[in-house]
Amino acid sequence: LHEEWPANSQFFCDGRCITGPCHGASLCAWTCIIVPSIVYAAFALPKCWQDWHPLVPMAAIAVFGLTVLLLLFTCCTDPGVLPRRSILLATGTAEELSAILGYNVLGMPNDPNSPRAADPQGLVPVDLVAKGYRWCRTCQIVRPPRASHCPDCDHCVLRFDHHCPFVNNCIGQQSSG
Repeated sequence: LHEEWPANSQFFCDGRCITGPCHGASLCAWTCIIVPSIVYAAFALPKCWQDWHPLVPMAAIAVFGLTVLLLLFTCCTDPGVLPRRSILLATGTAEELSAILGYNVLGMPNDPNSPRAADPQGLVPVDLVAKGYRWCRTCQIVRPPRASHCPDCDHCVLRFDHHCPFVNNCIGQQSSG
């Protein structure tokens, strides 16, 4: 499935890790962490090891490792992506996702005479529009309140906050706290 994903995201580890399209800011963030750490390890670490207690440089190495690990997790975590209509129909998971979200993510049948439809496409029921649900023209799904379409990754994200170029991923429901 991840090989056929129609958005700009990149998948690694057989689809378990997702990240956005490659940007220079992400490379800058990794460089600003790794280069000073290499300089520290080459010049300051041996002196600290000899002059101070060995726990000081070991603690610095542990902080570096933790920083790299957490940045890597943030870069590769699914932020709460809502699959596009084509993916939901191809995999047959539309009903499962609708049960989880509590509404029909594919929308109502397209009936322009339907009095219950409040959006121009006639797919979002009036009661959902009143609650803040909207139709995504790109993904062709009904997205819940606070979900938004990320122009960088080209998919909808639950509780979308922003696309962070430094972690090269969206900040959304599953990546923020």
